Amino acid sequence: MSGIEKGYGSPRWTGEITDCSLPVTFDTYSNCSFGCVYCFSQYQRGIGRVKDDYLAKNVKSINVERVKKIFTGEAKSQFWPYIKTRRPIQYGGLSDQFDGFEKRYGVTYQMLQFFKSINYPICFSTKSAWVFFDEKYRELFRGQDNWNMKFSIITLDPEAARKIEVGVPTPQERLRAMAEYTKLNKGGATLRLRPFILGVSDKTYLDLIKEAHAAGATAVTTEFFCLEQRATNQAKEHYKVISDVAGFDILDFYRRYSMGSGYLRLNRKVKERYILSMRELCDKLGMRFYVSDAHFKEVSDNGCCCGLPPEWDYSRGNFSYALQVAKRRGTVRWADVEKDMYFLDGFQWHSAEGYNCSSSEARAKYMDMTMKDYLHYLWNSPHMGQSPYKQFGKVLLPDGVDASGDIIYKYNTDVTFEPCTQSCTSCHGGYWLDLKE
Repeated sequence: MSGIEKGYGSPRWTGEITDCSLPVTFDTYSNCSFGCVYCFSQYQRGIGRVKDDYLAKNVKSINVERVKKIFTGEAKSQFWPYIKTRRPIQYGGLSDQFDGFEKRYGVTYQMLQFFKSINYPICFSTKSAWVFFDEKYRELFRGQDNWNMKFSIITLDPEAARKIEVGVPTPQERLRAMAEYTKLNKGGATLRLRPFILGVSDKTYLDLIKEAHAAGATAVTTEFFCLEQRATNQAKEHYKVISDVAGFDILDFYRRYSMGSGYLRLNRKVKERYILSMRELCDKLGMRFYVSDAHFKEVSDNGCCCGLPPEWDYSRGNFSYALQVAKRRGTVRWADVEKDMYFLDGFQWHSAEGYNCSSSEARAKYMDMTMKDYLHYLWNSPHMGQSPYKQFGKVLLPDGVDASGDIIYKYNTDVTFEPCTQSCTSCHGGYWLDLKE
Protein backbone atom coordinates (compact mmCIF):
# COMPACT_ATOMS: atom_id res chain seq x y z
CA MET A 1 0.00 0.00 0.00
CA SER A 2 3.05 2.26 -0.15
CA GLY A 3 2.81 5.34 -2.31
CA ILE A 4 -0.86 6.12 -1.79
CA GLU A 5 -2.25 8.87 0.39
CA LYS A 6 -4.89 7.82 2.92
CA GLY A 7 -7.85 9.87 4.03
CA TYR A 8 -10.59 9.26 1.47
CA GLY A 9 -13.94 9.48 3.26
CA SER A 10 -16.03 6.33 3.05
CA PRO A 11 -18.62 4.94 3.78
CA ARG A 12 -21.28 7.50 2.85
CA TRP A 13 -25.05 7.78 2.62
CA THR A 14 -26.19 7.33 -0.97
CA GLY A 15 -27.79 10.23 -2.80
CA GLU A 16 -30.59 7.82 -3.74
CA ILE A 17 -31.50 7.29 -0.10
CA THR A 18 -35.23 7.89 -0.70
CA ASP A 19 -35.59 4.74 -2.81
CA CYS A 20 -32.45 2.70 -2.08
CA SER A 21 -32.46 -0.59 -0.19
CA LEU A 22 -28.66 -0.37 0.31
CA PRO A 23 -28.32 3.18 1.66
CA VAL A 24 -24.78 2.75 3.00
CA THR A 25 -22.36 2.78 0.10
CA PHE A 26 -18.63 2.16 0.29
CA ASP A 27 -15.59 2.78 -1.93
CA THR A 28 -11.92 2.01 -1.45
CA TYR A 29 -10.54 4.76 -3.65
CA SER A 30 -11.34 8.39 -4.44
CA ASN A 31 -10.95 7.74 -8.15
CA CYS A 32 -11.34 4.96 -10.69
CA SER A 33 -8.69 3.78 -13.14
CA PHE A 34 -11.37 2.95 -15.71
CA GLY A 35 -12.55 5.68 -18.08
CA CYS A 36 -16.18 4.86 -18.90
CA VAL A 37 -17.62 7.77 -20.86
CA TYR A 38 -21.07 7.37 -19.25
CA CYS A 39 -19.73 7.51 -15.69
CA PHE A 40 -22.04 9.51 -13.40
CA SER A 41 -19.21 10.02 -10.89
CA GLN A 42 -17.83 12.76 -13.12
CA TYR A 43 -20.68 15.03 -11.99
CA GLN A 44 -19.60 14.65 -8.36
CA ARG A 45 -15.86 14.38 -8.74
CA GLY A 46 -15.12 16.19 -11.99
CA ILE A 47 -16.22 19.60 -10.73
CA GLY A 48 -15.21 22.05 -8.01
CA ARG A 49 -12.07 21.78 -5.93
CA VAL A 50 -11.42 18.12 -6.70
CA LYS A 51 -11.76 18.49 -10.48
CA ASP A 52 -8.04 18.56 -11.29
CA ASP A 53 -7.27 15.53 -9.12
CA TYR A 54 -10.16 13.60 -10.65
CA LEU A 55 -9.19 14.35 -14.25
CA ALA A 56 -5.54 13.63 -13.58
CA LYS A 57 -6.47 10.28 -12.00
CA ASN A 58 -4.83 11.27 -8.73
CA VAL A 59 -6.12 8.94 -6.06
CA LYS A 60 -6.46 8.57 -2.30
CA SER A 61 -7.52 5.48 -0.41
CA ILE A 62 -9.56 4.96 2.71
CA ASN A 63 -7.76 4.58 6.02
CA VAL A 64 -8.33 0.87 6.63
CA GLU A 65 -7.90 1.06 10.39
CA ARG A 66 -10.38 3.91 10.66
CA VAL A 67 -12.98 1.99 8.63
CA LYS A 68 -12.49 -1.12 10.74
CA LYS A 69 -13.39 0.90 13.83
CA ILE A 70 -16.61 2.06 12.15
CA PHE A 71 -17.62 -1.55 11.49
CA THR A 72 -16.71 -2.76 14.98
CA GLY A 73 -18.37 0.16 16.76
CA GLU A 74 -15.11 1.43 18.27
CA ALA A 75 -15.56 4.74 16.42
CA LYS A 76 -18.70 6.82 16.85
CA SER A 77 -20.48 6.92 13.51
CA GLN A 78 -23.82 7.78 11.90
CA PHE A 79 -23.66 4.35 10.27
CA TRP A 80 -23.46 2.28 13.45
CA PRO A 81 -27.22 1.68 13.95
CA TYR A 82 -27.30 0.27 10.41
CA ILE A 83 -24.04 -1.66 10.68
CA LYS A 84 -24.59 -3.20 14.09
CA THR A 85 -27.73 -4.92 12.81
CA ARG A 86 -25.63 -6.31 9.96
CA ARG A 87 -27.51 -4.82 7.04
CA PRO A 88 -25.71 -5.28 3.69
CA ILE A 89 -23.66 -2.44 2.22
CA GLN A 90 -23.13 -1.47 -1.40
CA TYR A 91 -19.40 -1.80 -2.22
CA GLY A 92 -18.50 0.10 -5.39
CA GLY A 93 -20.63 3.22 -5.58
CA LEU A 94 -18.41 5.88 -7.17
CA SER A 95 -15.31 3.78 -7.94
CA ASP A 96 -14.47 0.22 -8.89
CA GLN A 97 -12.83 -1.51 -5.95
CA PHE A 98 -11.14 -4.08 -8.21
CA ASP A 99 -9.66 -1.73 -10.83
CA GLY A 100 -6.05 -0.92 -11.72
CA PHE A 101 -5.56 1.04 -8.52
CA GLU A 102 -6.40 -2.08 -6.56
CA LYS A 103 -3.91 -4.12 -8.58
CA ARG A 104 -1.26 -1.55 -7.63
CA TYR A 105 -2.17 -0.76 -4.00
CA GLY A 106 -4.22 -3.70 -2.68
CA VAL A 107 -6.29 -1.70 -0.19
CA THR A 108 -9.52 -3.50 -1.11
CA TYR A 109 -7.80 -6.79 -0.33
CA GLN A 110 -7.11 -5.56 3.19
CA MET A 111 -10.74 -4.56 3.62
CA LEU A 112 -11.99 -7.91 2.30
CA GLN A 113 -9.80 -9.75 4.79
CA PHE A 114 -11.48 -7.77 7.54
CA PHE A 115 -15.01 -8.11 6.16
CA LYS A 116 -14.51 -11.86 5.81
CA SER A 117 -13.25 -12.10 9.38
CA ILE A 118 -16.48 -10.52 10.67
CA ASN A 119 -18.61 -12.27 8.01
CA TYR A 120 -20.20 -8.99 6.91
CA PRO A 121 -22.84 -9.08 4.10
CA ILE A 122 -21.88 -7.13 0.96
CA CYS A 123 -23.33 -6.36 -2.45
CA PHE A 124 -20.45 -5.53 -4.82
CA SER A 125 -20.46 -3.76 -8.18
CA THR A 126 -17.57 -4.19 -10.60
CA LYS A 127 -16.39 -4.14 -14.22
CA SER A 128 -13.16 -5.95 -13.37
CA ALA A 129 -12.05 -9.47 -14.32
CA TRP A 130 -8.47 -10.11 -13.17
CA VAL A 131 -9.32 -10.35 -9.49
CA PHE A 132 -11.52 -13.41 -10.02
CA PHE A 133 -8.57 -15.36 -11.40
CA ASP A 134 -6.11 -14.28 -8.69
CA GLU A 135 -5.90 -17.04 -6.09
CA LYS A 136 -5.25 -14.58 -3.27
CA TYR A 137 -8.65 -12.96 -3.84
CA ARG A 138 -10.36 -16.20 -4.79
CA GLU A 139 -9.56 -17.56 -1.36
CA LEU A 140 -11.44 -14.66 0.20
CA PHE A 141 -14.44 -15.14 -2.10
CA ARG A 142 -14.50 -18.88 -1.51
CA GLY A 143 -17.38 -19.92 0.74
CA GLN A 144 -18.48 -16.33 1.38
CA ASP A 145 -22.17 -16.96 0.80
CA ASN A 146 -23.29 -13.47 1.88
CA TRP A 147 -21.27 -11.65 -0.80
CA ASN A 148 -23.23 -10.92 -3.97
CA MET A 149 -21.33 -9.72 -7.04
CA LYS A 150 -22.87 -7.46 -9.69
CA PHE A 151 -20.93 -7.64 -12.96
CA SER A 152 -21.50 -4.47 -14.99
CA ILE A 153 -21.78 -5.17 -18.75
CA ILE A 154 -23.77 -2.99 -21.16
CA THR A 155 -23.16 -4.76 -24.49
CA LEU A 156 -21.73 -7.98 -25.93
CA ASP A 157 -20.01 -6.02 -28.70
CA PRO A 158 -16.31 -5.80 -27.71
CA GLU A 159 -15.57 -2.93 -30.09
CA ALA A 160 -18.44 -0.78 -28.81
CA ALA A 161 -17.44 -1.62 -25.24
CA ARG A 162 -13.81 -0.68 -25.93
CA LYS A 163 -14.83 2.79 -27.08
CA ILE A 164 -17.36 3.49 -24.33
CA GLU A 165 -15.85 1.62 -21.36
CA VAL A 166 -12.25 2.75 -21.72
CA GLY A 167 -9.73 0.54 -19.99
CA VAL A 168 -12.33 -2.04 -18.95
CA PRO A 169 -11.96 -5.78 -19.76
CA THR A 170 -13.99 -7.00 -22.72
CA PRO A 171 -17.57 -8.17 -22.13
CA GLN A 172 -16.41 -11.72 -22.78
CA GLU A 173 -13.67 -11.44 -20.14
CA ARG A 174 -16.22 -10.18 -17.62
CA LEU A 175 -18.57 -13.06 -18.41
CA ARG A 176 -15.72 -15.51 -17.84
CA ALA A 177 -15.00 -13.76 -14.54
CA MET A 178 -18.67 -14.13 -13.62
CA ALA A 179 -18.48 -17.86 -14.29
CA GLU A 180 -15.42 -18.10 -12.05
CA TYR A 181 -17.08 -16.20 -9.22
CA THR A 182 -20.19 -18.36 -9.20
CA LYS A 183 -18.00 -21.43 -8.58
CA LEU A 184 -16.62 -19.94 -5.37
CA ASN A 185 -19.68 -19.32 -3.19
CA LYS A 186 -23.46 -19.19 -3.09
CA GLY A 187 -23.73 -15.43 -2.68
CA GLY A 188 -24.82 -15.10 -6.28
CA ALA A 189 -23.86 -13.11 -9.36
CA THR A 190 -26.02 -10.46 -10.99
CA LEU A 191 -25.78 -9.01 -14.49
CA ARG A 192 -25.73 -5.25 -14.05
CA LEU A 193 -27.01 -4.08 -17.44
CA ARG A 194 -26.63 -0.45 -16.45
CA PRO A 195 -26.69 1.99 -18.04
CA PHE A 196 -28.85 0.66 -20.85
CA ILE A 197 -27.90 2.90 -23.79
CA LEU A 198 -30.18 2.94 -26.82
CA GLY A 199 -28.15 2.43 -29.98
CA VAL A 200 -25.60 0.43 -27.99
CA SER A 201 -27.19 -1.93 -25.47
CA ASP A 202 -30.33 -2.73 -27.47
CA LYS A 203 -28.33 -4.45 -30.21
CA THR A 204 -27.26 -7.37 -27.99
CA TYR A 205 -29.13 -7.10 -24.69
CA LEU A 206 -31.18 -10.29 -24.90
CA ASP A 207 -28.16 -12.36 -25.97
CA LEU A 208 -26.19 -10.73 -23.15
CA ILE A 209 -28.77 -11.87 -20.61
CA LYS A 210 -28.61 -15.40 -22.01
CA GLU A 211 -24.79 -15.38 -21.81
CA ALA A 212 -24.92 -14.14 -18.21
CA HIS A 213 -27.38 -16.89 -17.33
CA ALA A 214 -25.01 -19.46 -18.86
CA ALA A 215 -22.21 -17.97 -16.72
CA GLY A 216 -24.22 -18.55 -13.55
CA ALA A 217 -25.97 -15.22 -12.99
CA THR A 218 -29.25 -15.57 -11.13
CA ALA A 219 -30.49 -11.99 -11.60
CA VAL A 220 -30.46 -9.02 -13.98
CA THR A 221 -30.68 -5.36 -12.98
CA THR A 222 -31.07 -2.58 -15.52
CA GLU A 223 -31.38 1.20 -15.72
CA PHE A 224 -31.54 3.46 -18.75
CA PHE A 225 -28.82 6.02 -19.31
CA CYS A 226 -29.70 9.51 -18.06
CA LEU A 227 -28.07 12.53 -19.63
CA GLU A 228 -26.95 15.64 -17.77
CA GLN A 229 -27.56 18.56 -20.13
CA ARG A 230 -25.70 20.99 -17.88
CA ALA A 231 -22.58 18.85 -18.22
CA THR A 232 -18.93 19.81 -18.23
CA ASN A 233 -17.00 20.09 -21.49
CA GLN A 234 -15.48 16.69 -20.78
CA ALA A 235 -18.91 15.12 -20.45
CA LYS A 236 -19.99 16.66 -23.76
CA GLU A 237 -16.97 15.05 -25.39
CA HIS A 238 -18.11 11.78 -23.86
CA TYR A 239 -21.58 12.21 -25.34
CA LYS A 240 -19.96 12.54 -28.75
CA VAL A 241 -18.28 9.16 -28.27
CA ILE A 242 -21.60 7.57 -27.32
CA SER A 243 -23.27 9.23 -30.32
CA ASP A 244 -20.63 7.88 -32.69
CA VAL A 245 -21.11 4.34 -31.39
CA ALA A 246 -24.90 4.59 -31.29
CA GLY A 247 -25.11 6.09 -34.77
CA PHE A 248 -27.19 9.12 -33.81
CA ASP A 249 -26.90 12.32 -31.78
CA ILE A 250 -27.55 11.13 -28.23
CA LEU A 251 -28.04 14.68 -26.89
CA ASP A 252 -30.62 15.54 -29.51
CA PHE A 253 -32.39 12.22 -28.94
CA TYR A 254 -32.67 12.83 -25.19
CA ARG A 255 -33.93 16.35 -25.70
CA ARG A 256 -36.71 15.05 -27.93
CA TYR A 257 -37.75 12.03 -25.87
CA SER A 258 -37.29 13.23 -22.29
CA MET A 259 -39.43 15.33 -20.01
CA GLY A 260 -38.03 18.21 -17.99
CA SER A 261 -34.73 20.00 -18.43
CA GLY A 262 -31.20 19.69 -17.13
CA TYR A 263 -31.04 16.06 -16.05
CA LEU A 264 -32.77 14.17 -18.87
CA ARG A 265 -34.53 10.84 -18.30
CA LEU A 266 -36.16 9.16 -21.30
CA ASN A 267 -39.95 8.86 -21.14
CA ARG A 268 -41.65 5.63 -20.15
CA LYS A 269 -42.97 4.72 -23.60
CA VAL A 270 -39.48 4.69 -25.13
CA LYS A 271 -38.30 2.21 -22.49
CA GLU A 272 -41.38 0.04 -22.21
CA ARG A 273 -40.76 -2.58 -24.88
CA TYR A 274 -37.20 -3.20 -23.70
CA ILE A 275 -38.33 -3.64 -20.11
CA LEU A 276 -41.07 -6.03 -21.27
CA SER A 277 -38.62 -8.08 -23.32
CA MET A 278 -36.14 -8.34 -20.45
CA ARG A 279 -38.90 -9.23 -17.99
CA GLU A 280 -40.21 -12.00 -20.25
CA LEU A 281 -36.76 -13.44 -20.98
CA CYS A 282 -35.78 -13.48 -17.30
CA ASP A 283 -39.04 -15.25 -16.47
CA LYS A 284 -38.29 -17.83 -19.15
CA LEU A 285 -34.72 -18.38 -17.87
CA GLY A 286 -35.74 -18.44 -14.21
CA MET A 287 -33.74 -15.30 -13.37
CA ARG A 288 -34.88 -12.54 -11.04
CA PHE A 289 -35.36 -9.20 -12.77
CA TYR A 290 -34.90 -5.69 -11.37
CA VAL A 291 -35.20 -2.14 -12.64
CA SER A 292 -33.14 0.56 -10.95
CA ASP A 293 -34.61 3.21 -13.23
CA ALA A 294 -37.32 5.30 -11.57
CA HIS A 295 -39.55 4.32 -14.48
CA PHE A 296 -40.73 0.71 -14.19
CA LYS A 297 -39.03 0.14 -10.86
CA GLU A 298 -42.28 -1.51 -9.82
CA VAL A 299 -41.48 -4.34 -12.27
CA SER A 300 -38.66 -5.51 -9.97
CA ASP A 301 -39.03 -8.89 -8.30
CA ASN A 302 -38.60 -7.31 -4.87
CA GLY A 303 -37.60 -4.06 -3.21
CA CYS A 304 -33.84 -4.33 -3.84
CA CYS A 305 -33.14 -3.08 -7.36
CA CYS A 306 -29.49 -4.16 -7.03
CA GLY A 307 -30.70 -7.72 -7.49
CA LEU A 308 -30.48 -9.25 -4.03
CA PRO A 309 -32.98 -12.04 -3.32
CA PRO A 310 -35.77 -11.32 -0.81
CA GLU A 311 -34.20 -13.40 1.97
CA TRP A 312 -31.37 -10.84 2.30
CA ASP A 313 -31.86 -8.31 5.08
CA TYR A 314 -31.68 -5.19 2.90
CA SER A 315 -33.56 -2.05 3.97
CA ARG A 316 -37.32 -1.91 3.55
CA GLY A 317 -37.42 1.68 4.81
CA ASN A 318 -37.66 3.40 1.44
CA PHE A 319 -40.00 4.28 -1.40
CA SER A 320 -38.96 1.35 -3.61
CA TYR A 321 -40.29 -1.00 -0.98
CA ALA A 322 -43.46 1.11 -0.88
CA LEU A 323 -43.90 0.36 -4.59
CA GLN A 324 -43.74 -3.37 -3.90
CA VAL A 325 -46.25 -3.11 -1.04
CA ALA A 326 -48.65 -1.15 -3.23
CA LYS A 327 -48.27 -3.61 -6.09
CA ARG A 328 -49.10 -6.46 -3.72
CA ARG A 329 -51.85 -4.81 -1.69
CA GLY A 330 -53.21 -2.04 -3.90
CA THR A 331 -52.26 0.72 -1.43
CA VAL A 332 -49.33 1.64 0.79
CA ARG A 333 -49.01 3.79 3.92
CA TRP A 334 -46.16 5.65 5.59
CA ALA A 335 -46.25 3.15 8.46
CA ASP A 336 -45.36 0.35 6.01
CA VAL A 337 -41.92 1.85 5.34
CA GLU A 338 -41.39 3.95 8.48
CA LYS A 339 -40.98 0.87 10.68
CA ASP A 340 -37.63 0.06 9.01
CA MET A 341 -36.14 3.57 9.18
CA TYR A 342 -34.63 3.28 12.65
CA PHE A 343 -31.13 3.94 11.31
CA LEU A 344 -32.18 7.26 9.70
CA ASP A 345 -33.42 8.89 12.89
CA GLY A 346 -30.12 9.59 14.62
CA PHE A 347 -28.57 12.26 12.42
CA GLN A 348 -29.61 15.49 10.71
CA TRP A 349 -30.30 15.59 6.99
CA HIS A 350 -27.91 18.49 6.46
CA SER A 351 -25.01 16.66 8.14
CA ALA A 352 -25.46 13.21 6.56
CA GLU A 353 -21.98 11.85 5.78
CA GLY A 354 -21.11 12.02 2.10
CA TYR A 355 -24.64 13.10 1.17
CA ASN A 356 -25.09 15.87 -1.39
CA CYS A 357 -27.49 18.49 0.04
CA SER A 358 -27.53 20.19 -3.41
CA SER A 359 -27.62 23.83 -2.19
CA SER A 360 -27.23 26.13 0.79
CA GLU A 361 -30.90 27.01 0.42
CA ALA A 362 -31.95 23.38 0.79
CA ARG A 363 -29.56 22.90 3.68
CA ALA A 364 -31.18 25.81 5.52
CA LYS A 365 -34.73 24.72 4.67
CA TYR A 366 -34.33 21.21 6.11
CA MET A 367 -31.84 22.16 8.84
CA ASP A 368 -33.95 20.85 11.72
CA MET A 369 -34.92 17.55 10.08
CA THR A 370 -33.39 14.16 10.68
CA MET A 371 -32.98 12.05 7.55
CA LYS A 372 -36.10 10.14 8.57
CA ASP A 373 -37.99 13.44 8.98
CA TYR A 374 -36.87 14.42 5.49
CA LEU A 375 -38.25 11.22 3.93
CA HIS A 376 -41.48 11.74 5.89
CA TYR A 377 -41.71 15.27 4.47
CA LEU A 378 -41.21 13.96 0.92
CA TRP A 379 -43.86 11.29 1.48
CA ASN A 380 -46.42 13.97 2.26
CA SER A 381 -45.26 16.40 -0.46
CA PRO A 382 -46.41 14.88 -3.77
CA HIS A 383 -45.39 18.04 -5.63
CA MET A 384 -41.71 17.32 -4.80
CA GLY A 385 -39.57 15.55 -7.38
CA GLN A 386 -38.47 12.84 -4.95
CA SER A 387 -41.94 12.13 -3.59
CA PRO A 388 -43.42 8.67 -4.23
CA TYR A 389 -45.85 10.28 -6.69
CA LYS A 390 -43.34 12.21 -8.81
CA GLN A 391 -40.30 9.96 -8.47
CA PHE A 392 -41.88 6.88 -10.03
CA GLY A 393 -43.82 8.62 -12.77
CA LYS A 394 -47.27 8.54 -11.11
CA VAL A 395 -47.36 4.79 -10.49
CA LEU A 396 -48.22 5.70 -6.90
CA LEU A 397 -51.18 8.08 -6.67
CA PRO A 398 -52.18 10.05 -3.54
CA ASP A 399 -55.47 8.57 -2.34
CA GLY A 400 -56.50 10.30 0.86
CA VAL A 401 -54.81 10.33 4.26
CA ASP A 402 -54.69 7.95 7.20
CA ALA A 403 -55.57 8.67 10.84
CA SER A 404 -52.13 10.25 11.37
CA GLY A 405 -52.57 12.64 8.47
CA ASP A 406 -50.07 10.82 6.24
CA ILE A 407 -50.87 10.33 2.55
CA ILE A 408 -52.08 6.91 1.45
CA TYR A 409 -50.83 5.98 -2.02
CA LYS A 410 -52.65 3.64 -4.38
CA TYR A 411 -51.16 1.60 -7.20
CA ASN A 412 -51.92 3.11 -10.60
CA THR A 413 -52.34 0.38 -13.23
CA ASP A 414 -53.19 3.02 -15.86
CA VAL A 415 -49.48 3.89 -15.99
CA THR A 416 -47.63 0.59 -15.63
CA PHE A 417 -47.98 -2.81 -17.29
CA GLU A 418 -47.09 -4.57 -14.04
CA PRO A 419 -50.27 -5.91 -12.42
CA CYS A 420 -51.63 -5.14 -9.00
CA THR A 421 -52.71 -8.34 -7.26
CA GLN A 422 -55.85 -6.74 -5.81
CA SER A 423 -59.21 -7.69 -7.36
CA CYS A 424 -60.97 -4.33 -7.38
CA THR A 425 -63.95 -3.80 -9.70
CA SER A 426 -62.71 -0.31 -10.59
CA CYS A 427 -59.25 -1.52 -11.65
CA HIS A 428 -57.89 -1.10 -15.17
CA GLY A 429 -55.53 -4.05 -14.88
CA GLY A 430 -56.63 -5.39 -18.27
CA TYR A 431 -53.84 -3.28 -19.78
CA TRP A 432 -51.34 -5.90 -18.63
CA LEU A 433 -53.36 -8.75 -20.15
CA ASP A 434 -53.62 -6.94 -23.48
CA LEU A 435 -49.86 -6.54 -23.67
CA LYS A 436 -49.13 -10.13 -22.69
CA GLU A 437 -51.56 -11.50 -25.30
